[in-house]
Amino acid sequence: MRLGVFGDIHNNYEALTACYDFFMANGCDKVACTGDIVGYCASPKECISFMQEKEIPSVKGNHDYYTTQHHHKWAIQPYAAIVIKWMQDTLDPKDIEWLDNLPFTMEIEGIQFVHASLETPDGSCWPYILNTQTAIFHFFMQSTQFCFYGHTHIPLLFTKNRGQIIYELLTSRRLPKSGNAKYLINPGSVGQPRDFNSRASVVIMDTETHDIEMHRVDYDIPKAQQKIIDAKLPRELAERLSSGR
Repeated sequence: MRLGVFGDIHNNYEALTACYDFFMANGCDKVACTGDIVGYCASPKECISFMQEKEIPSVKGNHDYYTTQHHHKWAIQPYAAIVIKWMQDTLDPKDIEWLDNLPFTMEIEGIQFVHASLETPDGSCWPYILNTQTAIFHFFMQSTQFCFYGHTHIPLLFTKNRGQIIYELLTSRRLPKSGNAKYLINPGSVGQPRDFNSRASVVIMDTETHDIEMHRVDYDIPKAQQKIIDAKLPRELAERLSSGR
């Protein structure tokens, strides 16, 4: 099966639809999401409706979770909090209920999915796995050979083999089918990349051959930026889309 994996969509409808079209054009049999469908950009309703219409399974990300938790102050950036409050005031209750019903973890074809880390898959904490130290506790909980995660907005590959963990920027490759190694894969971000590349970031995995294809997808950045400005959300959220940071 050719499995398209993406995440950290963050209300960026232009990027979401471009990536889905890319998956379909490249023969994907199924698409799955590592969470954070909402947050930052200005098209939450459109993104939620698209995910529902295309029946794309997704885990719950921290911004998805925060949006369902009314009257709670989170230790997050002020601009993120502004967007969450805006979504709580503008989204239909049924959309917030749909976000609330997303699972914290899921498994597809023997591959685990989580937004931040299997260390705390209950919304109590959202650690950033960016180095070997932060990956250790995740791997204690990873029971399958492969796991996809998001949250960092950077495409990364972690390998745990014989007690050693190494990590690197994700590039296309074929991963071994045999052996005891475990792999933790981050496809990067669809809606707000942070690796200084403004194009949306996605992965296609062949679940039979274990080929991992890393792709960047062009989308209409100015249109997504204008929506943020028109919604009177923090302008810096529009500006950062051009630089991929």
